[in-house]
Amino acid sequence: MKKGNIIAFKGQGLIFTILSFLLSLFDKDWGRLQGKPWHLAIAWDKAYDGWYILEATGQGVKINYFNNKFLESMTRNYCWLDRVPTRAEMNKFLKEHIGKKYDVAIYFFTSLAVIIRHYFNRPIPKLLDQRFSCWELVQEFTDAMNDPILSKFDVVIITDIIKALEARETIRKPRK
Repeated sequence: MKKGNIIAFKGQGLIFTILSFLLSLFDKDWGRLQGKPWHLAIAWDKAYDGWYILEATGQGVKINYFNNKFLESMTRNYCWLDRVPTRAEMNKFLKEHIGKKYDVAIYFFTSLAVIIRHYFNRPIPKLLDQRFSCWELVQEFTDAMNDPILSKFDVVIITDIIKALEARETIRKPRK
């Protein structure tokens, strides 16, 4: 793991199981995604026996500590950026986003986007606001580091992010 990597947390629990099932009805690729992740975050700073991770939670955008044992068993680490962001770039992003409120409304818009995409094959535009879900925070971070994972004008769907991460990972692996 290195600074700026995207961390995908494995989904777990009853709500995840229900929402994951519903998502699989509309996105047939969902079942093949490794670990069916449900939460995304950004590797921020290495610690002695773990990492400080920037994430959007119900309490807003904040940095939390996770030990290596948890990270190895409950997450998957993706390298999206071609280079490690500088300390100045990361500090600027942190200053602009830390403490921002969690975006609860995005679940409604994500559900609507999944349904419209499934039945009409059209994206729906994202409302530009100052609230963030974990998916939106990752999207915003990669955009701020000049390597956008998705357009910041489309509603974020976790499957889009994971598919992009896995596609880039496949491209970077050397052929045997």
